[in-house]
Amino acid sequence: MKTKVLKRLPLNRLMDLKVDFAFKQLFGSEKNKDITVVFLNAILQRTGRKRIKDISFSNTESGGKHKDDKQSRLDLLVVTEANESIHVEIQFTNKYNMIKRSIYYWAGVYRDQMRKGVGYKELRPVITINILNFDLLSQTDHFHTMYHLSPVNRQ
Repeated sequence: MKTKVLKRLPLNRLMDLKVDFAFKQLFGSEKNKDITVVFLNAILQRTGRKRIKDISFSNTESGGKHKDDKQSRLDLLVVTEANESIHVEIQFTNKYNMIKRSIYYWAGVYRDQMRKGVGYKELRPVITINILNFDLLSQTDHFHTMYHLSPVNRQ
């Protein structure tokens, strides 16, 4: 019955998923976890054994541990069953320095794993996905680009 109703709705009456609220309603809730898992596997091009099978939703508040800290709110933060953190940020307009902002958010999620008695080698991967409604990099015409920030192994 629901599919018939959706088919009759004109596209301009549906909620725009580029709006933070709509995006979080669809992808950031426990009731839609299966949709979020499929979405993340598609974006990360994961198949087979590396595929995400389950996630848990994490607190999206970041920073503010000290009174002068900048407070940030992540759009979506999940942890996979392999203990990877995935931060998804959606930006409709290019108001901010997106590259620095993205690295700042990534670093915060990575740093927040550290607890007393935890060694640095126990830090788990953090993945940031930026969904943008603007061209960030003029050097590429690709619709989907992936970059890796990896430590240099110096022994």
